[in-house]
Amino acid sequence: MILYVISDVHLDGESSEGTLFDDRKNGPAVAALCDRIAREDAELVLAGDAFDLTSMTPPRKGLGRFYEKMDMRAEPPPRLPVADLFVRARGANPIAVEALARLSSRVPMTVIPGNHDRHLGEPGGAQALSSIGFRVHIERSVARKIGERTVVVQHGHELDEGNHEREGRGEVMTHVLHHAVIPFLREKGPRPGVRMNPSRVVALRPEEAVVSVLERWLDEKTFRKFFRNLLSLLAQNGYLPRVAGILSPLITANRVRRAIEDQDRLWESTAFTAFRALQGRRKLAYDAPRPDVLVFGHTHILDWAVQERGKRGDGLYVNLGTWTERCFDASSPPDLSLPLLRIDDEQGRLRVSLVDLADQGRELQRFESA
Repeated sequence: MILYVISDVHLDGESSEGTLFDDRKNGPAVAALCDRIAREDAELVLAGDAFDLTSMTPPRKGLGRFYEKMDMRAEPPPRLPVADLFVRARGANPIAVEALARLSSRVPMTVIPGNHDRHLGEPGGAQALSSIGFRVHIERSVARKIGERTVVVQHGHELDEGNHEREGRGEVMTHVLHHAVIPFLREKGPRPGVRMNPSRVVALRPEEAVVSVLERWLDEKTFRKFFRNLLSLLAQNGYLPRVAGILSPLITANRVRRAIEDQDRLWESTAFTAFRALQGRRKLAYDAPRPDVLVFGHTHILDWAVQERGKRGDGLYVNLGTWTERCFDASSPPDLSLPLLRIDDEQGRLRVSLVDLADQGRELQRFESA
């Protein structure tokens, strides 16, 4: 058996600035991968956030008021049905979506709902995906026996307080970034002497790091006005207590940055939970079996750790990062890697290989176990 896993592709409905997945650049990599999987008659698992439906959805409340306060000429967009969001994603990413749809009719393909495409696990989600040609299994947790070892794949947002619930704080922030922050930046234009790139906003992790970036892009007066109205919009949609909108002058950018520092440790706490699961000291979500290999996504940070477990043999934890650009601040070069995990049974031995398709398939890590 051969299993391929990719995570956090984030196919969205944009084809301009502020897009998550660049189909012109990364679509051919998806198509080439699909051809390879078809030749090997393998299985593909899309381990969460294959689509970014939340980025195509505006916040429920207050967006019109935000546009008015920030003197924006554009009209706030409407909320669309899930089926229409998939159609938009297909239109913006024809190379990747068509390749994946073709592959789904040739080999087994399993899609795990993530926090950005949670709709796939809700009523009508599977039918909406099938309307653009996908013939897939939808599972919240994937477990496969390969080389007598148990491989478990989950998205991992279940371990993130801000994203484990439907329409939680993380989802609200995504709505606001794509439908308030980025439209404002597009209309505002760059500050003299500063290159502004709205795509950098969606590449930031954690997303709240946008505060520091915007301080560098906007003049002080504009930033203060923007920050005050941003807090109000977030409060109206439940990201902050409603009192925060009233007390916004007391919530400083420095306070937000301190909170971001805590959120940025998510990849480490996720790994700690994974180690405990490999040791049998932590039960995974969805009643998943104890894994020998545990694969998560969600954090957008590549991670690979071998866990010594005595007689049970070494275990392996992998976090697959993301297929979107990942940035740390306003000006640093983005991470452009395209991580791919390949798991197979080589003469009865489990073999796991992590490669970067953006670097001619260069192998980054390898794990073999009897």
